[in-house]
Amino acid sequence: MPADDVREEVNARLAALGRDQEERLAQHRARMLRLPYVSLTSWPLESEALALVPREVAAQVGAVIFYKRGRDVRLGVVNPARDDFAAWLAEWQVKAGVTPQLFVISRRSLVTALARYAPPTAAAAAKDEMVLDVAALSTSGARMANLEELGQSIERISPGEILAAVVAGALRLNASDIHVEPTREAARLRYRIDGVLHDAATFGLEGWRRILSRVKVLAALKLNVRSVPQDGSFVLKVDGQVFDVRVSTLPGAFGENVVMRLFSRQEAESFRLATLGMKERDLAIVRAGLRQSTGMVVAAGPTGSGKTTTIAACVREVNRPELKIITLEDPIEYRLPGVEQTEVDVRRGYTFAVGLRSILRQDPDIIFVGEMRDLETAETSVHASMTGHLVFSTVHANDAAGVILRIIDLGIKPYVLAPALNVVISQRLVRKVCTACAEPYPVTPAQREHVQQVMRGVAPDVFDPRRLAAKLTFVKARGCAVCAGTGYQGRTGVFEVFAVRDELEELVLQGADSNAIKAAAVRGGMTTVLQDAYLKVLDQITTVEEVERISEE
Repeated sequence: MPADDVREEVNARLAALGRDQEERLAQHRARMLRLPYVSLTSWPLESEALALVPREVAAQVGAVIFYKRGRDVRLGVVNPARDDFAAWLAEWQVKAGVTPQLFVISRRSLVTALARYAPPTAAAAAKDEMVLDVAALSTSGARMANLEELGQSIERISPGEILAAVVAGALRLNASDIHVEPTREAARLRYRIDGVLHDAATFGLEGWRRILSRVKVLAALKLNVRSVPQDGSFVLKVDGQVFDVRVSTLPGAFGENVVMRLFSRQEAESFRLATLGMKERDLAIVRAGLRQSTGMVVAAGPTGSGKTTTIAACVREVNRPELKIITLEDPIEYRLPGVEQTEVDVRRGYTFAVGLRSILRQDPDIIFVGEMRDLETAETSVHASMTGHLVFSTVHANDAAGVILRIIDLGIKPYVLAPALNVVISQRLVRKVCTACAEPYPVTPAQREHVQQVMRGVAPDVFDPRRLAAKLTFVKARGCAVCAGTGYQGRTGVFEVFAVRDELEELVLQGADSNAIKAAAVRGGMTTVLQDAYLKVLDQITTVEEVERISEE
């Protein structure tokens, strides 16, 4: 017999032995658990029965419905002792209203059954997609006028519809984040709207369990892992809009807390540098920095201050077909057409430092490093900015002057940093008052004096002091159906921006402290975050209360 034929026969016999071993193991498990065993490799499987358990769920928990006639339902499971299977089965029985008869099957039988699922239609959602139709939006309480009415509506929703109701409510209120937090006796729902968390509803723990299991399946998280945090994502589609939903679970005293952050792809495609709230002076400085072919543009601010949005807008501004742009993010928040976007994966060893070295081997013109957290990332970024690359990045710092000290604290020498920096940006986000219900009121003498103090030293081309001598009117937030009772709609940025050149570059070279750098930047025409915020109060874009709120951050 030829050698190839011998090899094929040996491989075939080994495969047969492996299959037999799999079935024997399944039979042994069935005996140990005192359950019947069945092989599905030649069973006449029907798509209608299989469809009772979605394919992605069946693959994850290792179980399929292989027979259904009326209330006679038979469920094949690879390992009935798994915790995630037991949790899923308890939930499925409540939802289906039937208790299936359990059979032990082999892994081979499971693979056979998964292959027999009906192919998905074009209209069917992918396993990492949630589709919410307009009808669901209306029946889920999404037309409620305010948080209180929406919360009451959600409290009345059945557990099986709870996730659709919660997501629909978030869309109705333009919430950026959904927080579901279990307590001892109930679950609390909160929405983050324009950067501020609001209590929305409380509902039964069964609803929380439904949300948790469904979200874990959508985001490809492990159902049986409850003691460690998990992160994932899925896609939400509703009425022609597409949202990227980032999911985080965190173990708590009474169960896993779930946070879902919603990113609208349509909104991400519509934002531009000119729409972020920068005044003309700041916009001109940033754009001058973007016209450079080398150097760094760095944005700073606390978590949630919009610095990633600003840098993404900068990337969009410089994006041209003849340029190669690569990003390294954690995670990817905005999808930018024509840009090669990569994501940090610390568990696999793909950190900012490792990823940045790999990116440089791709010969990019422009690089966006999501955050400078350590010396290696900072060193590589600065080196890249001085060797023919335009580099964008972010750091955590309290103000623009603090950016320089923060990078030096990471270990970068001042004489290396000074020539590398083009533009430094610091920012916060303030809520914009709802124009439908904003209530004007005359400014008090104390408020006028405070504004005079704050605006002292601002360049006359940015702020005319004569405005304070005239009759002044501010606005306060009231709340109406348009803004769901919050008094605010949308947010805008307040900024500190300066270019590192001349006196400022010399101060960085000398290792000056942040106070000296800030004073020089102000002499050069920079307005502080507080001053920029009060300019927006004077223009009736936001309120004094909002300025006080961000001043406490």
